[in-house]
Amino acid sequence: MTATYAPPAPMPAGRPRGLRALIAMSAMIGALFLVGNSVFAALDATASNPSAHGISSGTLKLDLTNNGVGFGTAIADMAPGDQARRYVTLTNSGSLAGKDLKLAAAAAAGSKLTTDGTNGLQVTIDRCTVAWTPATNTCGGTTSSALAQTSFQTLIAAGSPGTALSGLSSITVGQVIYLRFTFLLPDQAETTVNGVLPSGTIQGLTANMTWTFDEVQRTATDTSA
Repeated sequence: MTATYAPPAPMPAGRPRGLRALIAMSAMIGALFLVGNSVFAALDATASNPSAHGISSGTLKLDLTNNGVGFGTAIADMAPGDQARRYVTLTNSGSLAGKDLKLAAAAAAGSKLTTDGTNGLQVTIDRCTVAWTPATNTCGGTTSSALAQTSFQTLIAAGSPGTALSGLSSITVGQVIYLRFTFLLPDQAETTVNGVLPSGTIQGLTANMTWTFDEVQRTATDTSA
């Protein structure tokens, strides 16, 4: 079979060659656009909640305040055998429950008051179900022990977050904890000769203490309601 050549049909007279080429190109692009649309066309459907779905994080807060005679009141001139009491209140003021309340102690500068576990300062902590009455050292509710007598040296050595307080492994939102600190300088004997204090004396010393309470958040939950 013999191939025959058919020349392109002549463009209508009167149209410039460039215009004819532009018209042909536009027709080709239009054809491609139609083909492309037919290839990628698809149905689509969506759904969304009509009102915003709120998700918020809680807060864990612990407030410390003095109950009358508290940590804001210094203790001066303790002698061996003396006891002095201070009263403070803790409040779990956040929106999350807490647990594992601990107490840490730190001294601004070490002295025998804080480094001697036998003759140095000791502390005992008691709880009351209602606020203590400092003027009479009484609890109008029920008392319990939060910390048996412990030396400052032991508390400081424990570091942070500190020593666990009894009965406070779980702290509810808004719970108020009423504490009484009883500080003791143990009985001991020293002799001052001609106005000269003995070597290693317990006298004339100062303990500038920072008491830090620590709680952690309640156990994480996995809920569907």
